[in-house]
Amino acid sequence: MKLTTNWLGGIAAAVTLALLIGIGVQQVDSAAALDGNDFNPGNIITDEKFHDSRAMSGTQIQGFLETRVSTCASGYTCLKDYTQTTWTRAADAQCSSYTGAVSERASSIISKVAMACGINPQVLLVLLQKEQALVTASRPSAWGYGSATGYACPDTAPCAAEFSGFYNQVYKAAWQYRYYENHPSSYRYRKNTVVDVLLHPNSACGTQKVYIENQATANLYIYTPYGPNTAALDNLYGIGDACSSYGNRNFWRIFVDWFGASTGPKSVHGSLDRAAGVAGGIQITGWAVDPFNKTPAYVWVDVDGAGGPILANAPLSWIEGLYPGYGQNHGFDRVVPASPGNHRVCVSQTNGTQIGCANVQVPDSARAAGTIESVVGSQGSIAVTGWSVDKTSSVAGYVWINVDGVGRAHKVDVNLPWTATAFPGTGSLHGFDVSIPASPGDHTVCAYGVDSVLLACRNVVVPPNEVGAFETASAFVGGIDVAGWSLNQTTKAATYVWVTVDGVGAPLKANQPSASATAAHPGVTGPHGFAGRFAAKPGERTVCVTGTSENRSYGCRTVIVPNNEVGHVDSIAGVMGGVTLTGWSLDQTSSTSTYVWVTIDGRGTPVKADQPLSWMNDYYPGTGPNHGFSATLPATPGTHRVCVTGTKEQVSLGCTDVLVPSSAKAHVDGVVGVPGGIRVTGWAVDTASTRTMYVWADVDGSGTPIAATKSLPWINSYFPGVGDKHGFDVVIAAPTGSHRVCLTLTEGTSALGCTPVQVP
Repeated sequence: MKLTTNWLGGIAAAVTLALLIGIGVQQVDSAAALDGNDFNPGNIITDEKFHDSRAMSGTQIQGFLETRVSTCASGYTCLKDYTQTTWTRAADAQCSSYTGAVSERASSIISKVAMACGINPQVLLVLLQKEQALVTASRPSAWGYGSATGYACPDTAPCAAEFSGFYNQVYKAAWQYRYYENHPSSYRYRKNTVVDVLLHPNSACGTQKVYIENQATANLYIYTPYGPNTAALDNLYGIGDACSSYGNRNFWRIFVDWFGASTGPKSVHGSLDRAAGVAGGIQITGWAVDPFNKTPAYVWVDVDGAGGPILANAPLSWIEGLYPGYGQNHGFDRVVPASPGNHRVCVSQTNGTQIGCANVQVPDSARAAGTIESVVGSQGSIAVTGWSVDKTSSVAGYVWINVDGVGRAHKVDVNLPWTATAFPGTGSLHGFDVSIPASPGDHTVCAYGVDSVLLACRNVVVPPNEVGAFETASAFVGGIDVAGWSLNQTTKAATYVWVTVDGVGAPLKANQPSASATAAHPGVTGPHGFAGRFAAKPGERTVCVTGTSENRSYGCRTVIVPNNEVGHVDSIAGVMGGVTLTGWSLDQTSSTSTYVWVTIDGRGTPVKADQPLSWMNDYYPGTGPNHGFSATLPATPGTHRVCVTGTKEQVSLGCTDVLVPSSAKAHVDGVVGVPGGIRVTGWAVDTASTRTMYVWADVDGSGTPIAATKSLPWINSYFPGVGDKHGFDVVIAAPTGSHRVCLTLTEGTSALGCTPVQVP
């Protein structure tokens, strides 16, 4: 569902004019005005600012609104004075509960919604302004309040009536933002993706490629799916051209004008992780990604003002977690030649954005040369290869290798024929190839050559001994079934996993057959599968599994546990004097009969579901047959809202409008003008009782009741048991002339008709 009101971000034609002449929008000193060049389409607002629900208190919001409009136009209610009776909303997956109140101020509604849904109240204030200019309006319209945030107001159709109203609009906008975040795969605009953003609803106006850097910015594009073009940004406080849209531009501009910066410095897609002086130069290590191109990117390395490009194409396993779909090859690890002494090294992306700088001391390498060629993590160890030369000696030496700062010396004695040519007179025994014990996890390996000169450092990951997979989580009534496998590669003994449901955990032994475990690690004998059943209450639940030998997370899954309570309303109808309904309801875990709660226009009563239904036990084995309900509840004639809810888990069985027929009947026999007034005759009766009925007589807009108490002998024969006193024959005083008379049966407000009358 598209939720924008129009491509101006919800500001209608009058507000478009306001953009030009300054009515209804904040006035900005041109000397301090923003520059459109500062607008970053990929980072309109940070996640931190967007979700800072405590940025303003209700009192602060009220004070802010009062500064926007000090005096409201006569006959209008401005936002600072607006109140609405709100209703209570239960918590759901998007927002926590909201407690309704009578005549709540707009500032209180904004504050409470912000806290319930975890959205910055400043975001909601800006949304109200960009959509309907409500914050600064001195003459707000009822329509403006009804569609305050543009929620469910598509470009091509009227706003949805069921979401109308200020409270509804503010709550549903905040709720919708959280829904986007909880269901990111449902939308085209997602963080860490490049999206072709339309510049205008007219597709001929084109698109702009935008790398969306965070969820908050994705939220804004889903809500208002257009970006500003150059013309809109060049005239930041006015109108651009025929292909301009303004919603997200205005959001950014208003937020910054009112509350300060919405973002931090320009985003950097890379890092200079390490810059160290080594034998012969500077080793630089880091990563860089071009968000608009998934292939490896170049970085520019500058040493003391002179530089050149380096391709960032080294594999980094974690990159895809940050940039899904971009592959692993975005790292760099190079030694840049540099003379001994102090140097300033800077690394930048090719668009000029600086990744990082460092001051580096390159050691005197008159004797030392060498480097680390490779580091490979394997089960329980790290294999390190490389070479080290003393340029003044042919004696095979030693290299010192540290792992995370702890190390020892290793003999340099691997034959490398090329070293004899590169360093004449030194021989060829200058290689090293060593294996160093190491625990699972990330490690930094550094090698030092002659005179303790650093040769290089490398990062490496030693794979875990504990491996496995969380394969399935399926919900059933009362709980969740969990299955997968887990093992420690250093032993064939069965291990345990720790299973949590919404943070509450229990151990589960991995000692069951698993084809997946055998296929993945055929050398580790013994069964290593796990399968278990865990109790869980109905609703959305998060299940997580963690290995216990090395605390290795196997991930989490979300499942929905079905309600124990189920039921159905089979029939519901209005009858003379009330509402009759039938259906069934039960707790699937018990054979005990339960109750349903039936409300008519909000007033409720319990109805026991204890009537036998022959089919029930076949569908729900073990629950027995006694779970049907049937009742007739009193109700006055007219339309009523009837809702049925289970009482065990408050499961709604639905609501419907029901018309209760009236037992009252009436007829007007005559309406004629007579000297001094108007004679009205007829009858009115409740066919179900002997009580007296009334007719309301309206003459030229002024009314009076008429009691139907005149004896009519025939009426009891026609409606047995009602008696005979149900007629009326009265003269209503009226001056000479023309009059209009309307008669209505007061019970059920049934119109009996209108007629012109001439009083002589």
